[in-house]
Amino acid sequence: MFGKKGLKSPAEDVPVTARVRTIPEIRTCFYMDTGNREYQQDAAYVTPTKKVAANKTTRSLGIVCDGMGGMADGGRASKTALEMIVQAFRKIENEPNINIPAFFKKGIAATDRTIYQFPKENGRGSGTTLVAVIVEDDHFYWASVGDSRIYLLHDGNLQRLTRDHNYDLRLTQMLAEGSITQEEYAAKRQKEALISFLGIGDVSLMDISTSPIPLYYGDTILLCSDGVTKTLTDSQIRQILISDRISMEDGAKQLVEVAIHGNTKSQDNTSVVLMKYMETQLQK
Repeated sequence: MFGKKGLKSPAEDVPVTARVRTIPEIRTCFYMDTGNREYQQDAAYVTPTKKVAANKTTRSLGIVCDGMGGMADGGRASKTALEMIVQAFRKIENEPNINIPAFFKKGIAATDRTIYQFPKENGRGSGTTLVAVIVEDDHFYWASVGDSRIYLLHDGNLQRLTRDHNYDLRLTQMLAEGSITQEEYAAKRQKEALISFLGIGDVSLMDISTSPIPLYYGDTILLCSDGVTKTLTDSQIRQILISDRISMEDGAKQLVEVAIHGNTKSQDNTSVVLMKYMETQLQK
């Protein structure tokens, strides 16, 4: 992984040009904007850029939470979810052997219970979506509740890893089972209404990857709130991510700003986290 040191020529006993030594690095950034909303109800965090150690497990966390504006105090819900997951991660960040899927499941259940116990306002509770990724050396795990999304850009191809936990998901399953007809499906309203989120109480619908997903040099993981995906198509997201004319940080900013300015009807809070697996030179 770390290359070799420069050698001396046996014939001339002079140094041969030293080879460039490289190591893996998880480069990270995030960008957020309130759009035209009065309050910021998104919350985002990512571990600062770090090099992958050769002699111990290296972990990085990325997380995006989108507080639900139609419920009481969505901003508090998203901030609470983020803080609870980040604090729990810091306790296991340097532990040698951790079951990441079990960590996500336990953290989601605890966060859901905490937010569910918030005081109700006019009978309404609080809620937030959550998407999270833990990169562990050269692979990663992910978790999702709600309709924020995670994408993986690999070899120029953008793959969506999550599904939206909304009413349309339930209707699509019913359509596949034959419980409703295509006409009944088309007539249904409010297909974007969430059927799972943190704060629902006893959350059961959560998606967690059970096997590690490998990472290769150049791979980029995107976590984003629906402020991005309700405006930009997957193709538009890909075009921004693959551009070699802008930095990673500018790419995150461009995703948010293009999404906000592209939706004149509802400029929602919009948040992006990027995590890129890279090869970087080892400093002497």
